[in-house]
Amino acid sequence: MEWVSYYLEASDYYRVAKAASEKKTLGNLAIYNVVAMSIENYMTSVLMKSGFIPEHSSISSMYRELKKNHNAPEEFHAEVRFMNRFMNFCSLEPTPEIVPTDEDIYRMVSFATSLKAWTNLCLTGQN
Repeated sequence: MEWVSYYLEASDYYRVAKAASEKKTLGNLAIYNVVAMSIENYMTSVLMKSGFIPEHSSISSMYRELKKNHNAPEEFHAEVRFMNRFMNFCSLEPTPEIVPTDEDIYRMVSFATSLKAWTNLCLTGQN
């Protein structure tokens, strides 16, 4: 039942990201990081309930694992790639930080909303 703790944490992050994006209480980089944590934890909860432990914590690698064992919506693929644009992966080369716009944040929160609904279906056995 460890997946439950990931789901609950994802829901907490989601609520914070949604509220912060609506009220503009945090900067966009902070909101990006919170929404990314929500997305990662929703994906982790589905994988763990299915008996899989994610090999990597990046959104794209977890999405690839989800696709292997679940019927994840194809439209998630574009959203995962979009999220990756802002990710600052470990690299020996310095990479410029990309600050998401308000429109980018809206798109990220919308993806998290869709992922949350899909996750709920998966966790209740309806998908």
